[in-house]
Amino acid sequence: MIAHRVALAGAVLMLSLVPAASQLRRPMTCTEDVSVRLDPVPAPVPVPEGAKSPSQPQRARTFSLVASGGLLTVISAGRSDYYECQVASPRLNERTPRNAIKCQNGVYFLLIDLNKLNFVEAQLNPEDRSEIKMSYGSCRTL
Repeated sequence: MIAHRVALAGAVLMLSLVPAASQLRRPMTCTEDVSVRLDPVPAPVPVPEGAKSPSQPQRARTFSLVASGGLLTVISAGRSDYYECQVASPRLNERTPRNAIKCQNGVYFLLIDLNKLNFVEAQLNPEDRSEIKMSYGSCRTL
């Protein structure tokens, strides 16, 4: 009885991962709706505690996504970046799995919701505050 439940749970889990894999096989074009980067702050002038962090809007960009295996290729302005990807697991308080993937490349992170075709991208570099950036936008399949 328990073996049947475990097998059924495994089958449901595998079926929940299939849409993410099949949707990502199609190339997509994504456009940033908002992109924000922190302003460089000189060392002698710290940001007061509780104050908003300085930021500046960035020019929106468009890029293409192509997946093959566990890798995602992001093509933007003639440059290709490669990301390692995996299916995003649900949080502990969420009941259903997401149809999303999360990808990482060094200091770059990308989360793509394959149901709504939205993305969030973050560039996090603890060594250089001027290299912290967050953007989000939407994608469409080609």
